Amino acid sequence: MAEIISFIGRNMWIIWIIVGIAVISFIIGRIKRKVRSSADSLFGGLKMSDLKYAIQSAKEAEFNPEPRTVFGATSIYLPQILKDFPDFHESDAVSAVKRLIFEYLSIKYEGKESFTDSVTEPGLERMADTAKAKGNVTGEKVHAVAISKYEKTKEYATITYQASVGYSLDGKPFEERYAVQYTLKLRENDIEQKTLICPQCGGAFDSTAQTVCPYCGSGIIRDTIMSWRFTSIEES
Repeated sequence: MAEIISFIGRNMWIIWIIVGIAVISFIIGRIKRKVRSSADSLFGGLKMSDLKYAIQSAKEAEFNPEPRTVFGATSIYLPQILKDFPDFHESDAVSAVKRLIFEYLSIKYEGKESFTDSVTEPGLERMADTAKAKGNVTGEKVHAVAISKYEKTKEYATITYQASVGYSLDGKPFEERYAVQYTLKLRENDIEQKTLICPQCGGAFDSTAQTVCPYCGSGIIRDTIMSWRFTSIEES
């Protein structure tokens, strides 16, 4: 026993070093736990691993964006449109919306000056934000098109389409959503337009739902692609 006590006496400095290291390790551990706890409270309880995962997910989403969701009610509005305009062709209108968007992207990024393939109101190209960086647009694809609104007055009828679009600009993918207004002017300067005049007898009438002239009984045929015009396009 005396030898043990003597050994401890001779090596007391080593024991104090070991104790000191243990105390310092304990303090450092407590500090780390406090730092982690503070970080969790700052980030709403999220762990640092969760934050790293969120950052990684955001980077992946930037290079692989998901198609935008389209909020439409075609099943609700289309029956009313067909009631007002029996010769309206929804498939033709959707194809026209797609062509308009592709032209819009060419105007926005590639320097195209105006719409040439789409029937638009004069000056519609000014709605394109051409101030953005120019580039080469490839892989254009319209994922979905739906009617989101329909309004009809004595002066005009307007169908608002919502479209989800994907494309690449100089290799970088983008996913966007557009709102497009498709309008038929029923009156202009208080004069009935040609679409409301019978091609056989020249009789004019107000009802856009009629398919037979009330004066001579001739069938009425309207070219909906030429009569309807795009009056607005914007990212939504």
